[in-house]
Amino acid sequence: MSDRKFATLSGLGKSERRSRSPSSSGGSSDDEKRRQAVFSGQQVLGPSSSSRAGREDLIAQVFDAARAHGAETLTPEENARRGTQNAIKFGSGGYRLGDSHRPSESVPAVHANDDQPEQQEVTLTMWENGFSVDDGPLRQFDDPENRSFLQSIMQGRIPMELVRLYPSRTIDLRMERKSEAYKAPKPKPFSGHGQRLGDIVPPVLGAGVVGQKTSTGEVHSSTDSAAPSVDAVKQAQDAITLRDGEPTTQVQIRLPNGRRIIGRFNHSHTVEEVRSFIVAAIPEFAFQPFCLMTTFPSKVIEAERETLKDAGLLNSVIVVRQGTVDLYGYSAEGREMGLLELTGFDKVLKAFRIIKQIGGIRAAIRKRYLMDETRVGTLVGEDKFGNKYYEDNEYFMPRNRWVEYPVHRWLEYDATQIPPEWYRWLHHICDEPPTKKPPTNPKWVLDHEENLSIFEKKKFIPYSTTRPKITGWEPGMRTEKP
Repeated sequence: MSDRKFATLSGLGKSERRSRSPSSSGGSSDDEKRRQAVFSGQQVLGPSSSSRAGREDLIAQVFDAARAHGAETLTPEENARRGTQNAIKFGSGGYRLGDSHRPSESVPAVHANDDQPEQQEVTLTMWENGFSVDDGPLRQFDDPENRSFLQSIMQGRIPMELVRLYPSRTIDLRMERKSEAYKAPKPKPFSGHGQRLGDIVPPVLGAGVVGQKTSTGEVHSSTDSAAPSVDAVKQAQDAITLRDGEPTTQVQIRLPNGRRIIGRFNHSHTVEEVRSFIVAAIPEFAFQPFCLMTTFPSKVIEAERETLKDAGLLNSVIVVRQGTVDLYGYSAEGREMGLLELTGFDKVLKAFRIIKQIGGIRAAIRKRYLMDETRVGTLVGEDKFGNKYYEDNEYFMPRNRWVEYPVHRWLEYDATQIPPEWYRWLHHICDEPPTKKPPTNPKWVLDHEENLSIFEKKKFIPYSTTRPKITGWEPGMRTEKP
């Protein structure tokens, strides 16, 4: 055929170069445009030889095709800011690069305040001996995959490699030409996010500092409502009296919701004081039973009146388990009743444990006689009358606070035996006992004294100073007529 109606991009490039030469005429250029109205999108890329001129010709073809599809040359200011030379970009007011299913289309300028997908900037650097994408390795021109990559750019389409690499993003392709051989970029420090194997690292609360989770996708569970606050943890730590001159230790407490708090104690502090620290940091635990367990081996800490040193809990980790569990940490609701529960022998073991904590059988009988029950707890303080006040948050309110009267008072209980400041703490009117927050009594308030005159003649008996409105009828009495 004399007239060619089909041509390749390679032929198109040669014709354009001939049309730009001074020896070509305007009429022949018009004929070439008419004959090349329809052409094939396929082109054999890669220089015919390994000469430098062939590679330069290929690079020029890629840049010319990019400009034909709307690429813009960067201004000198943009080149200076980016530290580049001879760089172009597919930007505003040009063509949106299509793909194999959608042709390229003209788009208006994109403003910063438009609701657009996240933009991903990709830099394509053309070297003398190949090209690279961003900080990737050198890619040769004669590789089949690389030829397909460049062919997509010359046809005005985003390479599928970049589409799969950055899904649901608007790709901003920047092309840069460098007249030198490939130089590997300097290694950059790691700036990503790490993740501990097994679970997300929970935050740590302690000394008034909140820890941050390592994952942005934090999953909130049903127990997040009992999460500790910084102020609550700080107040709980301030409530622990650290004695000067005694060694201190830190105990890490793992909560059921995955969080952690750290408390500082003396070696002489007991496990019960650790429990009080947990309840003070998380007040929700005061209304539900929970137990303290060791990590390995996993076992319930039963002797809570022992010191941290005697219990071997110095610089250790204590796990908080909600609900009632047995000695080995198994929930009573999650398994069948064992032999101890069926025979009731677990209650006998608990009774022996309480007797041991009280101080023997004789001390247990004395407490049973004075209080009608045998409870053990943390000694909170003692008033000026000899009454001792205890607290054990393992019991429900208001049974978690009680008073033990002196032995010489026996069973002659009276409300006046408890001072007003301790009465407020005992009945949960306030949270801090008088030993930690002493009361400030005005000068006009009299000093409180016990009323021990119940069985004496000088006892105080209230009486009324008003005449009764209704009186009973007595026989033999007549009312005088006026």
